[in-house]
Amino acid sequence: MNPYQTIPSALLNHAGLNCHAVFDIAALPPDLRARLVVSCPQAASYRQLILIGHGGSAFWQALQASGRELTRNESAHPVDDFTVATVQQFLQSEFTGVPYEIVYPGSYTVSLQELGKLAGWHHPSPFMVGINATFGSWFAYRAVVLANTDLPATMPVQTESPCASCVAKPCISSCPAHALDDDKFDLHKCLSYRRQTDSACKNTCVARTSCPVASEHRYSDAQIHYHYGRSMQVIEALKAG
Repeated sequence: MNPYQTIPSALLNHAGLNCHAVFDIAALPPDLRARLVVSCPQAASYRQLILIGHGGSAFWQALQASGRELTRNESAHPVDDFTVATVQQFLQSEFTGVPYEIVYPGSYTVSLQELGKLAGWHHPSPFMVGINATFGSWFAYRAVVLANTDLPATMPVQTESPCASCVAKPCISSCPAHALDDDKFDLHKCLSYRRQTDSACKNTCVARTSCPVASEHRYSDAQIHYHYGRSMQVIEALKAG
């Protein structure tokens, strides 16, 4: 059972967008609401915020089936394009005439992790990727929508962090960059190692793939290589700049 699948939309779920949380904007914690309105002033004109994500491998399978070309051209964003097209279709078909705005993906700064924590999706992990009890680290935030919908606000999913009961902590011991030593994440070590010619983490994260939590939902190698390949492009571009 997927406790994060709270919107009964066959369209979203068929696309692998199987994690949903609905917040009444007026009921958000005051500090979070204030930051939201600062970064997205139009939020004050909407009633609800809808957080949409994916867990497991179904999203990637749906993306591939859509026929979108998964190029590595920096100007191409097939994952975001597929997400936006799907969310637009969902809103236009199931909430005809209801005003909405997709603010992520987009140019607005939205605290995805903070929203994820509020929804009960996100626990921190040593390797700096959110983790939850159902999907482990194999989930991602895909869209944030402001809308004048009247969906039932969802209750936070109440779970303990899987990391709290993990004694062996293979993510720490397996990290070839030793970036997780001393109970803290060393970004410099991580990036320096990833840029090495013979790096085992150039198109993956060994610490993440060593995590045993919800391994049945692990992304395919192709999906892992795609996302980490894109991040590597950004790292190299920043270094060159």
